[in-house]
Amino acid sequence: MKYLIVVVSLGLMLGCTNKNKNNIDGAEPLSESPELKKEHSQSQIDYDVTKWKEIKAEDGVILDIRYATENNFTKKQIYPCGRCFLRPELADRIQRLQKDIQAQYGMSLKLFDCYRPRPAQQKLWDIVPNEDYVTHPDKGSMHNRGLAVDITLVDSSGDELDMGTAYDFFGREAHTDYKGLSKEILKNRTILNKLMDIHGLKGIRTEWWHFSLKTVQAPLDDWEWPCKS
Repeated sequence: MKYLIVVVSLGLMLGCTNKNKNNIDGAEPLSESPELKKEHSQSQIDYDVTKWKEIKAEDGVILDIRYATENNFTKKQIYPCGRCFLRPELADRIQRLQKDIQAQYGMSLKLFDCYRPRPAQQKLWDIVPNEDYVTHPDKGSMHNRGLAVDITLVDSSGDELDMGTAYDFFGREAHTDYKGLSKEILKNRTILNKLMDIHGLKGIRTEWWHFSLKTVQAPLDDWEWPCKS
C-alpha cells in the first residue's frame, strides 16, 4: 500500500518535470558555431553527443550490463565492456526518473541493458536463432535504435524489488499479464510500470523488465562504443 501511494504522489510531482530538457552538449559559449561546438565536444569525449548520451553510475543508477558478462541467458559475453548509451531523449528521462525516486523515496534504478549495437544483436541471434527470444538482426529491436532499456528497481538497501523472475527469464511467469504471482510481486511490477509510464516509457507483454520510448524515432545503428582503459 505504501508503494502504491508513492506512485500516485510521484505522478503528481513529476507532471511538470518533462518540460525541463537537459542540454546534451554541455555548456558552450554562445558565440560558437554549431560546427565548432560539435568539434569541441568531440575532442573531449569518445562518442557523438548529437546521437548518444551515456548513463553512468555517477547518475545514481546501478549498472549491471549483463551482456558484458557471462551472466546472461546465452552464458557468453556479448559486449566487450559494459557501458550504457541511449538516445538523448531517452537518457534524459532516465536521469530525471532516477533523481526523482532517489530524492523522494530512496529507491534507485538498475539497468541491465541499454543501446545494443546490431553486431551484438547478430551475436545473440547466432547463439539463439529463435524469434521467441531474440529479434532477428535484419528486423532489429528498439535496443538497436538506442530507445529501449531493460530495467528494475532497487530499494534503499540496494536490494532488487521482487519481480517474480530473474532478468531475461523466458517463460510465462515473466509476462506482464501473468497473474499467478504473489500480491507483493504484482504490486512491485505495478510500481515499475507506473514509474516508467509517467516518463512516457512503455513495456511489452512478454518481458516485465523491457521499456521503450516509442514517441521518438531513430534508425537501427551499428555503432559500437569504445572500452575505456
